[in-house]
Amino acid sequence: MTAAFVDVVIACHDETRPLERAVRSLFQDPAVRDRVRATVVAHGLAPELLERKLSAIDGDWRVVGFSDGVRSAAGPFNHGLALVESEYCAVMGSDDFLEPGAMAQWVAYAEKERPDAAIARIRIDGQPIMPNPLTRVGRRRRLDAAKDRLFYRTAPLGLIRTATMRARGLAMTEGVRVGEDFEFGIRLFSQSDRVDFLGDAPCYVIGVDARERTTLAPMSMEEGLAAVVRLLDDGLPAQLAPAHRRALAIKLVRISVIGNARSRPDAAQWRDDDEVRFLASLLQRLVALAPRVLEPFNLQDRGILDGLLAEPTIARVTADAARAARAGRRERWLTRNPLRSFGRETMLRRYVLYVLKRERKAPRP
Repeated sequence: MTAAFVDVVIACHDETRPLERAVRSLFQDPAVRDRVRATVVAHGLAPELLERKLSAIDGDWRVVGFSDGVRSAAGPFNHGLALVESEYCAVMGSDDFLEPGAMAQWVAYAEKERPDAAIARIRIDGQPIMPNPLTRVGRRRRLDAAKDRLFYRTAPLGLIRTATMRARGLAMTEGVRVGEDFEFGIRLFSQSDRVDFLGDAPCYVIGVDARERTTLAPMSMEEGLAAVVRLLDDGLPAQLAPAHRRALAIKLVRISVIGNARSRPDAAQWRDDDEVRFLASLLQRLVALAPRVLEPFNLQDRGILDGLLAEPTIARVTADAARAARAGRRERWLTRNPLRSFGRETMLRRYVLYVLKRERKAPRP
């Protein structure tokens, strides 16, 4: 058997997960079956349990044991990635899988182009392809973290050059329940020499049939945003080039601040005003990191952001979220300064790119 070109690390903490589907999808393309290895990390499980599940699969797979007593995929992913000896590596969830032809095209592209990272297209099972990253029209190679909005895809799904990962000291963040891949992805996309997008290849598919996912379990605002706070505390954003720093701050405001504020429209969903103040303090740190960070946000979102900065209370944030939910086109399309409404990070620019790139297509069978 030829030495593996790609080693895919799969972390599994529950023997009921559809692990066989994940591993089988790695070997479904005959042309590259002997170029791929699967390293399954049995997280807190006896390796024999998972070996029995995989026994009928023809391919180069191995199961290694790992136990840290922590409810996070960071530890097992780091353990598996430390064992990688192939030129490229990848990570995969145990309930996820690849579409037919994905691995064959990934390997062919990486062998020809040798990028530091090749970003895969992704979709949730049964849903359309996600328009993420929303790259510049026609851009596939040598992407820029800011110009091609890579920070919206911090999950490093696709292929990663192993030498780059180790030279940059990339690792999943341990000790957080969610967001363990934030720093890994940010460093990979902003500090690598070359990042490409596998924009024509079949997808990485996020499975939805697991009994439970750590990312969907109830948690406080502080728990859910611990990885973001740690990222800021460790000082990585301040090390980035100014354009990348601003792009990261905008992404965190949009996803971590506005996303959380709008996900709790009812007062009963908040523990107390301390949770709102925590969210507001995160927003203040992002404004300090990139002083012009609020300029690209539409009127709909500025209402929430301005409220958090002026009056971080449950009454105010829920009222602002309710008002945002009723926003019309003007509020959704325009920024406070109308002349900035077509900026790279504005919602109007994103709507235009969605149409031009035709990313919202029907899901694959």
